[in-house]
Amino acid sequence: METVKLKKSTTYNRGLEITSKIVYWISWILLWIQTISLLIIPIYMILTSLKSSNLEVVKNPFGLPKAFVWENFTVIFTVIEEKLELSVTNMIGVSFIMSTVPQILILFFTTCFAYVEAKYNFIGKKFFFNFGIVLMIIPIVGNTAASMQIRKALNVYDNLFLHIMTSPSGCFSGMNFLMLYAAFKVLPWDYAESVFIDGGNGYTVFFRIYLPMVLPQVFAFFVLGFMAAWNDYSTYMVWLPSTPNVAYGMYLFNLRANQFRMTQPELMAGFTIVMIPTAILYILTQNLITSKLVVGGLKG
Repeated sequence: METVKLKKSTTYNRGLEITSKIVYWISWILLWIQTISLLIIPIYMILTSLKSSNLEVVKNPFGLPKAFVWENFTVIFTVIEEKLELSVTNMIGVSFIMSTVPQILILFFTTCFAYVEAKYNFIGKKFFFNFGIVLMIIPIVGNTAASMQIRKALNVYDNLFLHIMTSPSGCFSGMNFLMLYAAFKVLPWDYAESVFIDGGNGYTVFFRIYLPMVLPQVFAFFVLGFMAAWNDYSTYMVWLPSTPNVAYGMYLFNLRANQFRMTQPELMAGFTIVMIPTAILYILTQNLITSKLVVGGLKG
């Protein structure tokens, strides 16, 4: 009887091992297919930006260019400044400001809120937590008309500085809040008690103990927010039409590309320029974004 049970157990374990291997390899194959599919468009864009004419693009869409035409990248700046009458320097400056300052404000206030919610008990704690969740599900597009009227009435419409200071999205991020709340929640309170015993206060606990522990997550959120803000053009189309960033400038350029008789390589060169900063930033920080933070230090 025991021999039969042992054989069944061995057969079950082998079957489970074979199933695990099959699932593992299928997962890897699917991930490789997805990776290749995601690389098709950037590769096509870069190869096209270095070709000489539309005819070469049609004849050899994914092949190497016959000659690398770097002038395509300089033509973009000339056309934007002379025909669109936009300053490339100003657009780059606006892109960096809007990709950094709002993200820093969002992460600072969201991190403070998540820390207090996770580590302190106070009146209204559940209300504020639920309120933060509700903010995530309110339809932003449905409020656009009302927000437009309010901003115009307060004279903050189409003003870069006032847009940063008054934008609701500049002080709270629901998804980041949930992630940071979970990160603070699992950290033991023993660290804080040790600081209090040594004469420290609540600010010392937050800024010198707990904030450094979640700083890698915060920086990862900053990188992701930077990339999203850098490629954002709808904000400028609706709220800041007279202060375009690089992405919105390329959007305007794309709308009038036929009017300016731009070739496909020249157009792709412009999109490549927009992509370069975020691509470099992601390559430099990909390990941090995809890694997990392990915190230790308490003695059992």
